Amino acid sequence: MRSIKLAVTALALAAATLTVPAAAQAAEPEENITLDISLLGCSLSAGLGGELLTAFGTGSTSGSSGKISSGLATRLRLAGCLPWV
Repeated sequence: MRSIKLAVTALALAAATLTVPAAAQAAEPEENITLDISLLGCSLSAGLGGELLTAFGTGSTSGSSGKISSGLATRLRLAGCLPWV
């Protein structure tokens, strides 16, 4: 019973974590990027892969390019995944 409560709590926390950034991204300016295998690999190793894929899944994309929030772009730059412009 205790493990069930723990699992339900973990799922609720995960769901809340995924919905809060999506709402916050709507107010942030966006940047155009191109998703390639090196960016995906770097973002996964930096712990930002899920957020990057979520942004590409919900944002406006055209092929392998799309828009992500400036906050995510900054975190990707700090991780060394995107160049500083």
